[in-house]
Amino acid sequence: MRNWARRRIVVTLSVGLVSLWVLVCGWLVLDARSDVASGARELRAVRRDASIATLVDPTARSGLDRAGRHFDDADHNLSSPVLAPLRILPVVGRHVRAADRLVEGASVGTAAAADALDDLDDLADRPTDDGPARVQTLRDLAATAGQAQEALARLDPGSPESLFAPLGDAIAELATQRDDAARAAGSLERTSLALASLLDGPDPYLILGANNAEMRNGSGMFLSAAELAFSQGDLAMGDVRPTADLVLRAGAVAAEGDLARNWPWLEPGRDFRQLGLTANFPQSAQLAARTWAEVPGASDVGGVISIDVDGLRSLLRVVGPVEVDGVEYTSDTVRGELLRQQYQRFGDDQDVRRDQVGEVARAVFDRLEAGEWELADLATELADAVQGRHLLIWSSDPALQKTWADVGADGHLDERSVSIGLINRSANKLDSWIETEADLVSVPGGDGDRRVTITYVVRNEADGSGPAYVAGPNIDGLEAGDHRALVVVNLPAGSTQVVLEGGRTFLAGGDGPTVVVGAEVTVAAGAQVTVTVTARLPANLSAIVIEPSARIPRARWTVDGTEIERDRRRVVALAGE
Repeated sequence: MRNWARRRIVVTLSVGLVSLWVLVCGWLVLDARSDVASGARELRAVRRDASIATLVDPTARSGLDRAGRHFDDADHNLSSPVLAPLRILPVVGRHVRAADRLVEGASVGTAAAADALDDLDDLADRPTDDGPARVQTLRDLAATAGQAQEALARLDPGSPESLFAPLGDAIAELATQRDDAARAAGSLERTSLALASLLDGPDPYLILGANNAEMRNGSGMFLSAAELAFSQGDLAMGDVRPTADLVLRAGAVAAEGDLARNWPWLEPGRDFRQLGLTANFPQSAQLAARTWAEVPGASDVGGVISIDVDGLRSLLRVVGPVEVDGVEYTSDTVRGELLRQQYQRFGDDQDVRRDQVGEVARAVFDRLEAGEWELADLATELADAVQGRHLLIWSSDPALQKTWADVGADGHLDERSVSIGLINRSANKLDSWIETEADLVSVPGGDGDRRVTITYVVRNEADGSGPAYVAGPNIDGLEAGDHRALVVVNLPAGSTQVVLEGGRTFLAGGDGPTVVVGAEVTVAAGAQVTVTVTARLPANLSAIVIEPSARIPRARWTVDGTEIERDRRRVVALAGE
């Protein structure tokens, strides 16, 4: 009887201890899970608003520090000796080990990010008024980005296979975050080195001032031109020349390739205002460089930069207001001034009216040269302008050009691109009154292909008032406020059965790596027109690249029911993928 009582006590104590151990294990695991979730939220918050400007802000560092503490706490819990027995169990042990590896990886990655932020903070504090120092800062920024990329490459969160969904999903998310961060670091490294090489010189670039009041395809019309010289980090802009004064004799420069096949009737090699007919900017830039070389007093250039109204708006956020001919331009007023007010100010007096985009660009670049800006702000605004095609750059140097292409700064089209341009053919300045919407719907086919329908709506909000130079009519057949334009649609390579309805078709063929079709439309003041494009996309195309149009107001895109929030270059998965 006494032995039975002892055994009963031992069993009771054992069960109690096991229960207590299970409770402690459960508490450690749940607490670790809570810390991991909290750390992940902090990282997402930092990443969601990530730019160089926000990353050097103290709030970003504090968020990263909080995430690091959460991951360290989780690592401490999962490393507890109390959990050691669980590690030898077949299924439970695999999950505990995977969780431990996940937390360790997150902790290592957070520490690497913190080190990179410290380096960025040091770089951001450097002065920007000395040319050679600017070049060195960019090279040091590239080194920092390269180190961050190497640290991220060493982060191995393990495999999500054979793990329960919550843990497997967390591991997959960490791997995705690692890959995205590594790509961003690599892009920053390449861009910084390319900018350092550009600023170091000696080749000048042609800078084209594009005004969104009269649109071309993926940019405004190039209404001013100047040379931008670089020497050991210093920059200087030459005389700004209206492109209306730079028209060459017929045949002076011949367009080549798709530009020659698609647009011979507009002679794009003769007149800078007739460039930008393709959304594939490298084609236009190469021709612009050859055309500039034939302009009296011009030099051979090593590349071409296009900057429009919103590109200047981005830079004005960095350097502050500038004044040109008695008019102050700020990031809040530059749109209204350059899109509308400058034309209202001079009316139809052609002798005194000259587009001011180029002169504002000169004033902005003078402020950049003076060093009155912060590196972090400039990097952030440049990236934003590039993503909207408001700032484009092409280089004749193959290595530099590859970098601009890799980081999306050259405005190239690729094999998955979908782009819609609306080219002004009214000889007016009404584009800021033109609203555009594109709705793309895809339907999977039976052979891995898709049928796609794009419905493009063009609304003319103009009322016909204002100077004829702005509102027209400047060509036969139009009334004041009417808008005639060319709708140009680029579709992914291999698209077939392309049909365009709603306008007079004038173009069908190839444009770089894409298929292109175009039609002319006329939109009366206060009216709208709808153009519909249907096509069969190539088999197994699971995603497309929506290309920005650089229009102001922005073109609004919806893809399979999801609205694209901003007019930015986006990779978009098609329905069912």
